[in-house]
Amino acid sequence: MDSNGQIYIQSKEKISIEDSEGLFFKDLIEIQAEEGIRKKIEETPFELNHRQKGNSYIIPMISIIQLLKKEFPRQLILPMGAPEVIVNIINSEEGLDKFKVLRLAIVCFLLFIGSITAIINFHADVDMKTAHKTIYRVITGVEIDRPLLLQIPYSLGIGAGMSVFFNHVFKKRINNEPSPLEVEMYLYQQNMDAYLKDHEQNIRTKEKGSK
Repeated sequence: MDSNGQIYIQSKEKISIEDSEGLFFKDLIEIQAEEGIRKKIEETPFELNHRQKGNSYIIPMISIIQLLKKEFPRQLILPMGAPEVIVNIINSEEGLDKFKVLRLAIVCFLLFIGSITAIINFHADVDMKTAHKTIYRVITGVEIDRPLLLQIPYSLGIGAGMSVFFNHVFKKRINNEPSPLEVEMYLYQQNMDAYLKDHEQNIRTKEKGSK
């Protein structure tokens, strides 16, 4: 025990574990205490009711504190960080999910067709062919039906511009800044986590009201 008999715990906010793994207090919180107490807490299993793969669970810090208080009634437990821990259970089964690969292929195909359609419709709306012909005539003084000297670099520039926009050239990152897609995915995950917390809070409120 430390000199003040205190146990400091800090929420890890969000973790992911495989469905075959056990869940321990050390997975959920960071612990600062006397060595013997800290190791005992870290190696204590934490049971999830009706645990299923692919599910997310919200564990309130107050429930962790209550369990620790039963084990260490004389210690002062001081929590820090987020008031809940989100636990994601992921599938640990080996092997390739053929249906997932098929779904991925279908989604990629639909996105590819959708992107092509969007680009074609945009160029049709602004009459890009006429614009290229006009630019070529203004620069060279010659009017032709297919100004390839403009159209080919323009087509390559679309691909280069998309690579710069998404901050990737194949698997290589151009710089350390996050791409707009990564930012949107981060915001989406933040909103999902906030929804899960609010949903869990509403359920606990209703359960208290029904008692």
